[in-house]
Amino acid sequence: MNGSGSNLAKAIVRWLKVSKIYKFAPEPKDDEQLLVEASEWMAKIDKGLSDEDTEAISIWMSTDPRNKERLFSMARMWDKMDALARLSEVFPRISGAAPHPIQQVSRRFAMAASFVVIFVVGAAGALINQLSDSSLSEPASVAATYETAIGGTSTIELADRSVITLNTNSRATVDFSVRHRIVQLERGELHIDVAHDPTRPLSVVAAGRVVQAVGTSFSVRIDDSQRVEVLVADGRVQIGVREPGTTDTDPSGPAKETANKLLISQAERVVLNSGKEAVEVLAPEEIEVQLSWRSGNLVFRGESLATAVSEVGRYTSVEFVIKNEELRRVRVAGLFKTGDVAGFLSSLEANFDIVHERADDETVLLSAATSRLTDAAN
Repeated sequence: MNGSGSNLAKAIVRWLKVSKIYKFAPEPKDDEQLLVEASEWMAKIDKGLSDEDTEAISIWMSTDPRNKERLFSMARMWDKMDALARLSEVFPRISGAAPHPIQQVSRRFAMAASFVVIFVVGAAGALINQLSDSSLSEPASVAATYETAIGGTSTIELADRSVITLNTNSRATVDFSVRHRIVQLERGELHIDVAHDPTRPLSVVAAGRVVQAVGTSFSVRIDDSQRVEVLVADGRVQIGVREPGTTDTDPSGPAKETANKLLISQAERVVLNSGKEAVEVLAPEEIEVQLSWRSGNLVFRGESLATAVSEVGRYTSVEFVIKNEELRRVRVAGLFKTGDVAGFLSSLEANFDIVHERADDETVLLSAATSRLTDAAN
């Protein structure tokens, strides 16, 4: 992990240790490895465990108490707690297992995780506010362009102490003056922690839409069809349509063109330019999933293969071709590293009976394994 994702993970682990909600081993394994193992087991559970798998997961959970905790965490993250109910026969094999472990662990973890996420983000915002209030007596003028290659990410601290993280294959221009702060997202995706400065609201312009904030944390993403997704992690933003003729150097910035503003608050998401701009409320764990790319991870919780392949493809030059139309609708789940094509393909074959062949160095063909075709025929 790196950047804000790493800091958040460390803060969560420290808080859980102090709160004694979890019992941690004196010398814990790499936390990412534990999560990967748990995600692999969740994929197998969702697919259905064989007798050998049932015995293996029982042994796996009994060897380290944190394994069961990570499994519950993954189940909650993927919204698959119902799948764990199928394992009721496994829990009695674990020494000291309490009655109804699913409800007890998931509720405690959910409360802890929700509190920690809100606390950590809120504390970061307060720190940024203090720093900016003490150091922005003379706002700096900045004009710069930042971009990332396919598979890359980049975190930049701007002159006003706002912090931008660019996702894969993204490009943004920054125009700050003593009277305005404007970020133009030309392609891709960014997440920004906005430094507090009420005299200069910061606006992100993307595909003709304007997202304005004073001090908050949010993400903006443009897809190939020019739809704009906005997700607010903290605070709130105003969204409007940019009026024709407005220039980036307008002293009042793009804020004044938002005649019919849409207000989006913490833990809410909306997709703009889509014809239906309904605001969606997200649970804290869903926000973590949506922003997992900042830590170099991708989390799928039952998305179609077509959707998962499209997302994985953002981080690589490899093109995926799904040979069967029905296969496009197969649901997949798991935690994957961005850019790890080999790991993704290996998981598809091991957990979802989806095999691959390379047409060339840049093209991978996906098809159903013989076992999947046999099951479908039966």
